[in-house]
Amino acid sequence: MPYFQIIFIFQIVLFLGYFCSGIPEGKGILLGVINPLSIKVFKEIPKNKKSSFKNVSHDIAPSNQRIYSLATNPKEGTVFAAISDTIYIYPNFSISQKRARGLSVLFKGKSEAVGQIAFDYLSNNVYWCDSFLDWIAMKPANNFNNIIYKVIVHTDLNEPQGLALDIKNRLMFFSDNGPNRRIEKASLDGQDRVIIAYKGLYQVISLTVDTANKKLYWADLLRHTIEGSSYDGSNRRVIRRMNLWYVTGVAYHQNLLHAVSIEPGRMFALDITSGSMCYSRTLEQIQPLAIAVYDTESEVSFYSKKLIGINIVYVWRYKNIKFYV
Repeated sequence: MPYFQIIFIFQIVLFLGYFCSGIPEGKGILLGVINPLSIKVFKEIPKNKKSSFKNVSHDIAPSNQRIYSLATNPKEGTVFAAISDTIYIYPNFSISQKRARGLSVLFKGKSEAVGQIAFDYLSNNVYWCDSFLDWIAMKPANNFNNIIYKVIVHTDLNEPQGLALDIKNRLMFFSDNGPNRRIEKASLDGQDRVIIAYKGLYQVISLTVDTANKKLYWADLLRHTIEGSSYDGSNRRVIRRMNLWYVTGVAYHQNLLHAVSIEPGRMFALDITSGSMCYSRTLEQIQPLAIAVYDTESEVSFYSKKLIGINIVYVWRYKNIKFYV
């Protein structure tokens, strides 16, 4: 059989194998909440004040801990949570229903300081900031051995707290809230570091990216602003001044910035162009610290395109026996 036919068949097998393996469905917003400690799941991604805000809470014990950050892997139906000194994985997660299976420990031993986590669903690695140990580390999401992890950024780094990944372009963004406050860009292995913002920063604790347009957005807790720029730091602007709201989490999704404020306890969304408030909802008797978007459609769409791209590489490299997985 000609090798092009073999490759074509192999491409189809890979492509169909992925889609027949059982992809979880659902869209929603996840909030990491304290008092009481829980993950609050909104069963759709709100777009305006008329959206449904139906939700269910996944309570976590003991309830006296703090949940600092959330990351999602809708492709596999999992959620990651940074709670106190531990990173947990929530397998078999569902937006549509509350399931009994709880959290499993992925890594225990980070400090209890504030630090954002992020997930790379192509390499299957979890990344986290440790603002007490002054480093950024990563580990495989399917390896529960506590000694298997790698510190990838540690030199000239003080109080890293915000973290975001651009999976498509293999980039990492992080904030340094030490004496020389700044936001940096680097490759996913921590190399090729570049400072992209350093003026007028107070305490950036949450970052998010628009990968399609190569835009970075962040929440400055003490400046009370939500801001944005291009990946190289140009075109920086204030999206909205929050008038003494303490914004602790921000997540980009389809031209909206979804965010939470611990004081006052609110979830809201901003239009990235005008900065206008699309919705704002008071969260009675709870304090949200973290926010994440859960959307199977957007992630699966990119992942399938990536698979096709990889298989094209197989075709062109076949004669030289250069396979890229």
